[in-house]
Amino acid sequence: MQFKVYVIIVTIIVLFALNFFLIFQNSRDNFSVKNFADNYTNENQQAYILPISGPNYIPVLDSNVFRPAVDAKSAVVYDTGSSRFLYEKNSETKLPIASLTKVMSAVIILEKLNLDDIVTISEETIRVDGEKQDLYLGERMSVRNLLKLMLIESSNDAAYALAAYAKRQGTDFVAEMNTKAKALDMADSNFIDPAGLSDDAYSTVQDLIKLVEYSLNYQEIWDISSEKTAIVESSDERIKHTVQSTNRLLG
Repeated sequence: MQFKVYVIIVTIIVLFALNFFLIFQNSRDNFSVKNFADNYTNENQQAYILPISGPNYIPVLDSNVFRPAVDAKSAVVYDTGSSRFLYEKNSETKLPIASLTKVMSAVIILEKLNLDDIVTISEETIRVDGEKQDLYLGERMSVRNLLKLMLIESSNDAAYALAAYAKRQGTDFVAEMNTKAKALDMADSNFIDPAGLSDDAYSTVQDLIKLVEYSLNYQEIWDISSEKTAIVESSDERIKHTVQSTNRLLG
């Protein structure tokens, strides 16, 4: 009887030991398989996932693109965002300013005059270029509307009317233009009239870039300049001027 009990106890111990061994072996095998799977996945991820590449802003020259011929005596392409010249041609050559003068005139108007003031048109500010008449003798118009007429239609009469009004207010308009040019370090520029009629006035495209950059402080200049057409009225609304932009690039 004692012998049978002994055999049963030994059998139970052997079975328990065998079960423990099998459990341990299975756990070790599972761990090895998991490690292999993890390593395989990591190796594959490292092998096939490409690094994140950022945008490339370096310009690439396409030699197959036709290059337009620039016939202008002087020209620039300027990026106001990065303050970089993208193209230059004789950018330091002094040339007559013509109607680009009116950008400076607009700056002086906004800095020295009240846009709501009313200007009475005098005889000396009518048909100042000897050709086109934009205003009428005795017509009364706000500084703001004259500014619109000057910027949208490039009206010489409006530019001279505003300069004459400034003089009556004690401001030497052209002197202020040249003072501002000096302040903007436009060393190669000289303004003679508010409309750019005189060919003796001069500037360079390098200097005009400085003027344009400064004028961007006055959003009104560029909001007005972007209008293709507008109706400009006298202060009593009796006279209406239909103006159309001279800028062919608009639209």
